[in-house]
Amino acid sequence: MMEMPLQTTKKYTTAGSIAYLLLSFPLGLCYFILIVTGLALGAGTLVIWVGLPILFVTLLMVRGMATIERRLAASLLHVSFPYEDYGQEAARQSFLRRFTSVLRDPSTWTSVIYMVLKLPLGIISFTLALVLPIVSIAVTALPLAYLINLLVNVILLKYGIHSTGEIIPGFIEVHAQFDMGMFVRSWVGIPVGLALWYVTRATLNGLALTSGEIARAMLTPGKGYTMPRPEQFYASPVEQSRMYESHMR
Repeated sequence: MMEMPLQTTKKYTTAGSIAYLLLSFPLGLCYFILIVTGLALGAGTLVIWVGLPILFVTLLMVRGMATIERRLAASLLHVSFPYEDYGQEAARQSFLRRFTSVLRDPSTWTSVIYMVLKLPLGIISFTLALVLPIVSIAVTALPLAYLINLLVNVILLKYGIHSTGEIIPGFIEVHAQFDMGMFVRSWVGIPVGLALWYVTRATLNGLALTSGEIARAMLTPGKGYTMPRPEQFYASPVEQSRMYESHMR
């Protein structure tokens, strides 16, 4: 037996970070509903023994949720986790022994805490991952927005509808005719939008990697393991190969 070191690759991508953050809210909502409902129902019916299998199933679902989270962090953020297989050992145990083993496993309760916290963290992550890129793209596309608004105004004017619009109040206004001054002003949005995208990318990557580190800290079982095969790691293929070659030496 040996202690498995945790490793994190640096080959994350902004797209992977955004995808991970966007998935945080729907997954966190599902986790929260299932766990709170299962624990409340199981605890409430424990006096008539019906709650015992309900609690057991709920805690098994928590382990399944932890597996999903580890795979997401590994696939999208390239955070590696040691592999733990419950199947062979659990198959030889009775229901009570399996339930006791799950209750005594510290990773079960850290996983429960993580899944409950996933909802508020997911709301924040989802909001930032959705709003920040949209704002950056919208500011960068101000020249295009000016031309589109101008085209709409020309079409409306053809039908006798007079319309004016403000893209940025007091700075960029769209009139019935092309205004070179206003169009030139709209190009200020390109460098500003690119700067916002740089800040957005750094913010979202940092938030995603922080979320990945939280997942690694709370969802990694604190036990010793034999060295598994590379395909058993929750890690990227490159990292799997590197760890396997290091072990073979």
